[in-house]
Amino acid sequence: MAEQPEAPEPDATVDLEGEFARIRPALLRMAERMCGNTADAEDALQETFLRAVRRGIPPDVRNVAAWLTTMLKNAIVDHCRKTKRRPSHEPITDHHDGLTQLEPDGPEPGWGNITLDDIRDALDAIEPVYSEVYRLHTFEDLSYEEIAQRLGVQRVTVGTRLNRARKKLREVLVARFGLGSRP
Repeated sequence: MAEQPEAPEPDATVDLEGEFARIRPALLRMAERMCGNTADAEDALQETFLRAVRRGIPPDVRNVAAWLTTMLKNAIVDHCRKTKRRPSHEPITDHHDGLTQLEPDGPEPGWGNITLDDIRDALDAIEPVYSEVYRLHTFEDLSYEEIAQRLGVQRVTVGTRLNRARKKLREVLVARFGLGSRP
């Protein structure tokens, strides 16, 4: 049976960089088995070392190698979770066998040509009670709560007025620019 390394003296400092360098080959083998490739394994090792440096070795850790191994395993699991959440990307090439090339949908929709000045001008054409809420939310980036406090109304009223402002604004823009009813 292998001997457990003795716990360091309470005031003894463990050289994290030296300990990491000492067990790095074993950590790399473990990471390569778990990741399936060397590049991801190296990334996981680097993340493990950075986490260890940021956190420092907790005083209750008796076996630094085991602690680093656990941190490596956690870094790999975190990486796998993050990778699963990201969509996979296919490299772009000039040809894809078996795929039909789609033609563009047509000219740019008219909504894309409207400027912020056009929207600000159109806001003058709707009732002030609605345009004020729209301006505060869209141009001043205030939350519903902040708008409600400023205007002295309920939060739900802000949402209702904002929704109505958007509908009325759409109607004005459609009339002014002769656009389809859906942006």
